[in-house]
Order: sequence, then structure tokens, then C-alpha cells
Amino acid sequence: MYKFTVASLLISAASAFSPAQVGKASTALAADFSQELGAQVPTGFYDPLFLLSDADQERFDKLRYVELKHGRIAQLAFLGQITTRAGIHLSGNIDYSSHSFDSYPNGVAALFGPDAIPKEGLLQMIAFVGFLELFVMKDSANGAEPGDFPGDFRNGALDFGWDT
Repeated sequence: MYKFTVASLLISAASAFSPAQVGKASTALAADFSQELGAQVPTGFYDPLFLLSDADQERFDKLRYVELKHGRIAQLAFLGQITTRAGIHLSGNIDYSSHSFDSYPNGVAALFGPDAIPKEGLLQMIAFVGFLELFVMKDSANGAEPGDFPGDFRNGALDFGWDT
């Protein structure tokens, strides 16, 4: 064991004097995103799927826009889930057949199962979300008036004075 330890120490000491490999120069233009908002210690700029390995600033801004939009949609979905689980439903009827909003189950059971929302109603909801996606929820990178910050989806319509 002693001889193995001494040999490994000698090999590691000798490797300190071996020539270092010279890195190849790259001619590709890659943007430095290490100073962008969200890059922080200890991970720095974190891109585990390498989506931005050869990207420019425009691609970065597009992915940041999509991340903000989907994050906000996930937040709204979570709030909708816990609100209905708490027993809070819209008052009135969901259709002309006198089905009330609270007559349908919560969660995934509202979409699939014996007491699920009718397929026509589900298609209507999907069409409404598609309309919002294409025509309403835009930021300045996608045709809306320039906002105050990236991901500003107010489109000039909502201003409660919190930023003035």
C-alpha cells in the first residue's frame, strides 16, 4: 500500500510539469449571458440543456419571454387549483342546461371521468386560451407596445399605479 501511495504521488507530481493542451480558437460568435439577470453564484449562468450554447441575444430574449409567460400561466393554474380545492367556485350556471360551476369535480376529474365538463365546453376553453396566446398576451418583442420591463404583458391595458 505504501509503494502504491508513493507511486501515485510521484505520477501526480510529474503531471504538473507536462505540457498543457492548447485550446482551439473558435470563430463562432457566442454571446456571453453570464451577466444577464438571473445568473448568480454559485452556478452562474445555468443552461443545463444547452439551449443557448450557440445562441445570440435575440434567441436568449425569445426564450426568456417564453419562460416568463409559461411561468405566469403555471402560477395562475396553481391558484385556480387551490381555489377550487378550497370550495370556491363561480356563482351561476356554466351552461344553459342549469349545470352550476360547483357541480363539476375539481382537478383532472373535471376534464376526464364520468362527471367531466362536456367536450364542447373543453374545446371552447382551449379556443379561448389560444386566442389569448395569439392576440392578447404579447410583449414588445412580439408586436405589442414597448413595456416597462421584459415580459410586461399589460399591453397598456392594465395600470394600477404600482409602478408609478
